[in-house]
Amino acid sequence: MKATPVSTLSADTLDNLLSGIPFYKDLMFNDPDQMKVLLKHSQLFEPEPGEVVIKKDARDKTFYFLLSGQLAVYPDGKYEPRKKKEALIYLSAGQILGALALLCDAPRTATLVADPKSGRVQLFGADFTPFGALTDFSQISLPTKLVLWRMVMNNTRWKLGVYKMQNPDHPLAPALQNIETFSGEKGTTDELQSLERQIHQLTELMQKWNEALG
Repeated sequence: MKATPVSTLSADTLDNLLSGIPFYKDLMFNDPDQMKVLLKHSQLFEPEPGEVVIKKDARDKTFYFLLSGQLAVYPDGKYEPRKKKEALIYLSAGQILGALALLCDAPRTATLVADPKSGRVQLFGADFTPFGALTDFSQISLPTKLVLWRMVMNNTRWKLGVYKMQNPDHPLAPALQNIETFSGEKGTTDELQSLERQIHQLTELMQKWNEALG
């Protein structure tokens, strides 16, 4: 997969690439210093059509935002180009991927492939290392962590909602309503810790769905 360091991109090119990603757009305007920290650890990725972007059960420290094109999701990890197996889910531009496994310190939960039927696929990838431990705000601030954790939690709930919608009679369908929700003060460490617990619970449920659908 072709990787281009952010340092080689012009400011205008970078602005155009990230203008459609709320996470980065918010940082550009509200916390440019925080943005600089993330950009030091970021690259632009361009996979070939049919190339695997993330492999199920692999471990690494990068999470991505899909800038353009489409990714095919294979929860069981079974992707063979010659067999042309249809994916269960397709991800479109603007979505975050790979962060769930990082927040849970777990292997990747699915194989993601650059959809050969879509246009040019571009991803903006960032190294998760600067985020450190959950309550370590030495490089990445609490507000920035909250934005990312909320995004991952909501995205995972959405994916599980799709599974539920596609399989309404499955025994796992009611399980989503049992996941913890937060009713305390927003913007606090308590909220971050609750989001962390929710993400772990959602990940366990996602793994059960993937095993069942596999």
